[in-house]
Amino acid sequence: MPHIRVRGLPLEDLESVSDLLVENLAELTETPNSHFTLEYQASTFFAVGGASPAYPFIEILWFDRGPEVKAKVAQAVDDLFRPLVNAGQDITTIFRDLKGSDYFENGEHF
Repeated sequence: MPHIRVRGLPLEDLESVSDLLVENLAELTETPNSHFTLEYQASTFFAVGGASPAYPFIEILWFDRGPEVKAKVAQAVDDLFRPLVNAGQDITTIFRDLKGSDYFENGEHF
């Protein structure tokens, strides 16, 4: 487990960096590559006046690994996605820390 959701980025761009994203984050979190899932979410963003250009929004659901690892992961995400966006465009990474007591797999608590 971590589960990574990505929106606000063309699918082709995510595909081009997906292997490297998982490899980098696996190394930083000391988690096997096979424990990661990556989800692409096609999205349309709106602002006042209608549809608005999107910016990459990366959501990471995981068991908390502390603030140092979190900062390293956020920087790795930014470094990887930065060449794919316009200069000055925001890239947002948000972490959702899961509790082990709320985690079930195949109906069983771990």
